[in-house]
Amino acid sequence: MDSRESNALSRELGDALRRARRRSEVRFGALVEELGWSAGKVSKLERGTRGTSPVDIARYVGHLRTDQPTYDHIMGLAQEPNTGHLVRPHELAVPDSLRALLLHEQTARIIWSYQVIMIPGLLQTIDYACALMNRTDGEHRAAERVARQRIFDNPRPPEGRFFVHEAALLRVVGGAQVMYEQMLQLLFRDGVRLVPFAASLPASLNSGFSFMNFTDHPPVSYVESGPVALFSDAVETTDLFGQCCNDLDLVAVSEEESRSVFAEWADRYDRLREEQSAPGGEAVA
Repeated sequence: MDSRESNALSRELGDALRRARRRSEVRFGALVEELGWSAGKVSKLERGTRGTSPVDIARYVGHLRTDQPTYDHIMGLAQEPNTGHLVRPHELAVPDSLRALLLHEQTARIIWSYQVIMIPGLLQTIDYACALMNRTDGEHRAAERVARQRIFDNPRPPEGRFFVHEAALLRVVGGAQVMYEQMLQLLFRDGVRLVPFAASLPASLNSGFSFMNFTDHPPVSYVESGPVALFSDAVETTDLFGQCCNDLDLVAVSEEESRSVFAEWADRYDRLREEQSAPGGEAVA
């Protein structure tokens, strides 16, 4: 991969190089001297803002004396053609450790997120996420999902624009207690808007997606399908997802109206959990 233009693939490669260097005992200055490169070249390579040949990447990694799995992973990225689309497999319903996802969420300026039958991952409570995963290690993996949300605690956090279809409020995940707490999470969070059942949806909004804008490079779209995630920064694709975001603005109700609906659903789940916890009541799922 020798393109000098920053793209999703070059940034994932740069991230892998930087993390490998930091895990090694080789200091930045020593690496620059051993390679005979300028500090600027190494820095840009690690940021994904310039490319180089797989041979140079092999030299870089060789000087770090990494283990074989790290070497194989980095060289796989270096030899992967840049098509504008990254396909990354992950465990079913658990994409939270994908470096491409974490890297782009952590550097985004604006994150648009739309979901139809579930709450967006960056808004999920840990109990909701755990119940949604339905795994023996769900609690641990749910903690990874919640850890992603710490990007909003950064000194310069991204602006989150979240859109939740009303169907996600009706779908009970984990029982009334979990849903009650999740409704409160939506209620007290800025930037969350509801797409009501009554809205006439264009075909562009039949499925969920994320769309991320950045200060230093073009936008990236992200969609999940089963155990596969697709990242795209191809202009023809991101232009279409940009239109999807415009469509969301048109069909979603205001934040104030959305809060009213979230409050109504919180009240419903609150009453339901009280009924279920009363003597003789049905146990909470």
